[in-house]
Parts: sequence; structure tokens; C-alpha cells
Amino acid sequence: MLLPGLLVALLLGGCGKHEPTKPSVPPLPPTPAGTVLWKFETGSAVGSSPAIGANGTVYVGSMDKKVYALDGKTGAKKWEFDTGGKSLGINGGVYSSPAIGADGTIFVGSHAGKVFALDGKTGAKKWEADVGSVVRSSPAIGLDGTVYIGARSKKVHALDGKTGAPKWVFETGGLVTSSPAIGADGTVYIGSWDYKVYALNGQTGAKRWEFETGHWVISSPAIGADGTVYFGSIDKKIYALDGQTGAKKWEYATGDFVECSPTIGPGGVVYIGSHDGKIYALDGQTGAKKNEYNLVRWVISSPAIGDDGTIYAGCYDWNFHAVDGKTAAAKWKHETGYFVNSSPTIGPNGTVYVGSHDGFVYAFASSCTGPAKSPWPMRGGNARHTGRAAVK
Repeated sequence: MLLPGLLVALLLGGCGKHEPTKPSVPPLPPTPAGTVLWKFETGSAVGSSPAIGANGTVYVGSMDKKVYALDGKTGAKKWEFDTGGKSLGINGGVYSSPAIGADGTIFVGSHAGKVFALDGKTGAKKWEADVGSVVRSSPAIGLDGTVYIGARSKKVHALDGKTGAPKWVFETGGLVTSSPAIGADGTVYIGSWDYKVYALNGQTGAKRWEFETGHWVISSPAIGADGTVYFGSIDKKIYALDGQTGAKKWEYATGDFVECSPTIGPGGVVYIGSHDGKIYALDGQTGAKKNEYNLVRWVISSPAIGDDGTIYAGCYDWNFHAVDGKTAAAKWKHETGYFVNSSPTIGPNGTVYVGSHDGFVYAFASSCTGPAKSPWPMRGGNARHTGRAAVK
């Protein structure tokens, strides 16, 4: 007598019959680090640093006076926006790096003396603010949506993020091409060609303190987890200041001008390039040198730090470099058609984006899976370039 379960199996034809085993398909090998995933040609040099939106869209400016939105996976153009107008500076165009607001609005400055707010999905203009002078500075965005930016008119501007209306203006003693950084308490830090770094009240523009170096401050500040403000100066030095008082914590002398803006890796290590062709890794607490990476030519591009410790930076040797953060050995480099002073941005999947003065925006495969988990792992503090310290 058949057991009930066996009888059911026979009736269903399952006894002794099995689905054929599908042959296993081996996974595709990972794309080698340093592979160009795509490149997009603009109409002129790209000194702007790409910003990455929540959906992976890459936003970047070009000296052809346009802002581009590109598909982060393919490099296909989603839209372009022509900032237009007669340039107020040599070469014209958009050197400013875009910053992305909480609602996806794109903020960017132009050499035509204007700051623009663009719809991130369509590129439609939301507003423009005429600040009357060339804008090479990149915006930073406060927690309340205020947009802060510098201009060559020696001024720092605070604009309403929704309307572009001016909130306040602070005048320094020199050109302002440095980009602002915003502390956890809302203080705005920015450098000037009057040799100084300023700390301003984000709500009113009132000066909290100033610190004088030995030459122009073109470098944009980065802010550590404890509120320390780091930046470089054309006096060939790197500085660390107390964010509350402006008191100097330490300084470190390099071999040449420091135009590069610092970034901060795990453990508070500060990474910054110099015209002496080196990237320095400094202890954020003491300023002691932990390592140095020799790229030979000027390093203006701000290093980006991957979660595997790789350091990415452009150089005036026309190459984009990836360097092992522990050993200082070169991992790979890719030659572009001209010098690279755009600062790289690391996407959440590890893709690295950067512009070159050859007119292209590049997307590189990398060995990392995203940016380092640190206070300021790339230019602007994060892939959206908000320029704002994390609030604890």
C-alpha cells in the first residue's frame, strides 16, 4: 500500500524527475581601478569640482559658461544651463563648483558676476543674484538654506536660498576666491587676498574674529570634528586654528605656495597639496607630518580620501593620481589632455569624478566603495559640496 505522500508525488509526476540544473554563471570580474568609465566633453576647461545629487546625477561647471547635469553611470547629458552674460574676468565661464541644497536645488557662481539657483531635475532657473563681480568662489549652504559665497569685489555674500535676496554682505580687504566653510554652530569661515581668514556670524555677517597669515589665502577652509579650522596660504604654510577663538594651534611649512584646500581623513589626518608638487598628510592635533606623496608638479586639486585609504588628486603634470595612503606608493594615474586642478568627488559606489582643463569630465573606477568615513573627506565636505560641518 502506497503511503499518502508517495501517492501524491506519483500523481504529480514528481517521483524520479528533477528540474535540470542550470549552469552557474561566474560573476563578472571587477572593473580595474583607474579605468575610465566615461568622459564627457564640454566646450572649455573644467576647473569646477563635480557635485553628486541624491539620484547619482553629476553636476559640474565649465569655462564655456555652462553648468551640466550628467548621468553618473553613463555620462549622458541630462541638461545644460548657459549662465550667459559678458564675462567680468579673463576666460569667462563657470569655475565655481556647484553645491546641492536639501531639496535638490543647484547653486553655483559665474564669472559674469552672478549666483544661480537651478532646478536639479530640469536645469530651469529658479533665481539669479547679481553680486557685481567675478565669482570663482563656490557656495556653501547653511542649515536654514542660506547660501554663502565670496566674490572678487572683496565681499562675502549671504543670500536667501529660496529667493536669492541678499541677507548680508561682509567686506574684506582683498579679493575673495576662497570658498566658505560653515561650522556646526553656523559660523562662516573664509579666506581673502588681504592675507586673512575670517570667522563671521552666519545670521548677521558680524565678524567674530580674523587671523592674519603671511600672504593671500586662496585655499578654502575645512573643519575638523572638534571644530578646528584648517587651510593653506600663499605664504607656503598650512594652518590649524581654534574655530571659536581664531587662536593658532599649529602651522606647517611646505616648500612652496599652498593654494590647495585641505581635506580630512579618518583619525583627523589633514591632507593638502602644495605648489612644491607634494600632498602632505598631517596630524590634525599637532601638525606633525605623518606622510607625504610626491606628484612632482603643482597640486591645487584638493585630495579626496576613499574608504580604503586611497588618496585621489589632480596635478599640473596633466595626470589624475591615485596614491596608497599608507605606503605613499602610486596605485595608478591617468593622463588627461591638460592640467587637472578640479578637485575629485567620490560617489557612494566608489566612482571618482573629476574635471580637467582639457575640457572633459571624467568618471573613474576605483578600489574604494565610497568616501572615507571622516569629517571632511573631499572638497566641500561631502559629495553635495554643502561646505558644512556635521552637527553632532
